[in-house]
Amino acid sequence: SMLDRLYYGKIAAIFWYPGIKGAVRIYLNNEFQDKMAPHEFFAYRKKGIEPSKIPDNICQDIINMVLEASDDELFTLTELPDFEYKPVKGSFNKAKCEICGEYVFERYLRVKDGKKVCIQCAGHEPVEKVFYHPLNK
Repeated sequence: SMLDRLYYGKIAAIFWYPGIKGAVRIYLNNEFQDKMAPHEFFAYRKKGIEPSKIPDNICQDIINMVLEASDDELFTLTELPDFEYKPVKGSFNKAKCEICGEYVFERYLRVKDGKKVCIQCAGHEPVEKVFYHPLNK
């Protein structure tokens, strides 16, 4: 499969090509996530309502917020020259990692030195069985 989830719990994507070391990471900026958070769309989502069941006008409004934003407002792009793909584990509630400052969904938070941190900042390795990879190959 050319598309796989890493299950870090962040709104980010890493683009890479099999067999070639390195990648590009695109992260949805915290500021834009904060700007969208009070929108009515997310009140529905927090109740477990699927997007297809949310009124069209509410969906269209949040879509327009994204379409009208600049790339710089939306994303942070980072080159990852040493990236090598390793399959990893897969709530809607989120908190900021107290080390890197990026949002991470609560179920993926770890505690390191008394701080709530993302999987990456916690220093966990896949061999610690922290990660889950659901692909059946």
